[in-house]
Amino acid sequence: MPHKQGKTGPAAARAALLANLGLGLLALPATAQEARPRLLGILLTEGSGAPVEGAHVRLVDPDELVLAEDISDPRGAFGLPMPPAGVYRLLVARIGYESWASDTLHVDWSGESRTLRLHIPVEPIPLPELSVSEENVCPTTPEERAQAFALYESVLPILATVSHTDDLGSLRMRIVRPVKYYFAQGTYRFRPDTVAVITSRSLYNPSPEHLVARGYADVVDTMTTFYAPDGDALASPGFLATHCLRPVESADEATIGLGFEPKPGREVVDIAGVLWIDTVAGGPRELEFQYTSLRPFLRQHLEPALRSRVQSVRPSSRLRFFSIEIDESRFGGDLYFQRIRRDRWLIREWRIRRPELRHRGNFSAGSAGQIRPFAVPLAFSGEVLALIPP
Repeated sequence: MPHKQGKTGPAAARAALLANLGLGLLALPATAQEARPRLLGILLTEGSGAPVEGAHVRLVDPDELVLAEDISDPRGAFGLPMPPAGVYRLLVARIGYESWASDTLHVDWSGESRTLRLHIPVEPIPLPELSVSEENVCPTTPEERAQAFALYESVLPILATVSHTDDLGSLRMRIVRPVKYYFAQGTYRFRPDTVAVITSRSLYNPSPEHLVARGYADVVDTMTTFYAPDGDALASPGFLATHCLRPVESADEATIGLGFEPKPGREVVDIAGVLWIDTVAGGPRELEFQYTSLRPFLRQHLEPALRSRVQSVRPSSRLRFFSIEIDESRFGGDLYFQRIRRDRWLIREWRIRRPELRHRGNFSAGSAGQIRPFAVPLAFSGEVLALIPP
């Protein structure tokens, strides 16, 4: 791991991150910024008139291209560079609430700044039932939770779109997967097999709701699959409902980590790790994770097949199976993110190390054979080689 983990992240990192999320992406020299007219606005809650803080405001053209973006301050205020004369819309997103889009906004370039007062409906997104609890079960302080939530809120707009590149074209990818090669007497060995594919997404996952309910490992028609957390999963309300967040220090001052781990009581295969955020570029750099609660899953879904194989080889032997040996730190993966346009990111590369169950046997005359199952990692990976325009 290229970073060292600590207890909390520097307070200045959040300010740097927010600065680069919005106008920092379109930064001009100070004199030019002062001279250029601005599109200013204040977000107010419909009905009460309370300011809407921490909302991600984007200015888009008729083709939904993001031209500028900002985060509303405690007064609900935001500021964007004034675009050329034309027709635009404002999109407003805030974590835990329904997104909102303005009516058509007509801009007549006059060389002067313009201020809007926007009254927006604030409708909370219903969270899964399991998140409804007055008791906080996360092993973090209120300050740590506030810092972590601020980090999460800052990268949420990127996470929500990073898995969707269909509109940009197709992806040419290199996929590496282990393939089983058989030898004499039924023995086998895994070897890496590389294929090139054209696809619309760099990483395929089931829905976030599926991952919340069934976890990051599943068995479908006897085929075992382990999943990695893509952008949709990380940005979903269900992820917040089932994970504890914490800030994590980095040895690199331009990087801060958002740590996550399953809340106590999760009984499915889940994930724990760190999302490393580049505070200069204003977006995710990489995510490293490991699987949790693997042993119950392996015992239920993989051990029966192992027992059957061993017993078929020694049908007349008395066998004693021991508990599965597993070091969960060896199983998990990494995701690497890349900005491909001013307002768009994708998952450039991913790696998954999933468990394969094997066994050691000890057979002595006159006693039951001792079978010790143990888990070893199998490596899968994918890398984007090129973006093919539509």
